[in-house]
Amino acid sequence: MNNSTTVKDIPATLFISSYADFLKRGGQVELPSWLSIVKTGIHRKNTPHNPDWFFFRLASLARKFYINKEKGVGSLTKSYGKKKKKRIKA
Repeated sequence: MNNSTTVKDIPATLFISSYADFLKRGGQVELPSWLSIVKTGIHRKNTPHNPDWFFFRLASLARKFYINKEKGVGSLTKSYGKKKKKRIKA
């Protein structure tokens, strides 16, 4: 009997943090120059507080693509995207 462990068997938070650490230490990922000024979405006010947020996002995307092989990039808007809050000025 084959007792192999897959991504689906590991809790999401454990896999994402471990894989993000692996990506950071590996040195294979080239960080974009705009990384320090970008927001993670239109609904966010500021940039992320965690300096390693890019590695966590890559690890999260890798897990989502592994689990949902049939889905495309457009389906990720449900997980990562939100509407901008429209405020009424008084």
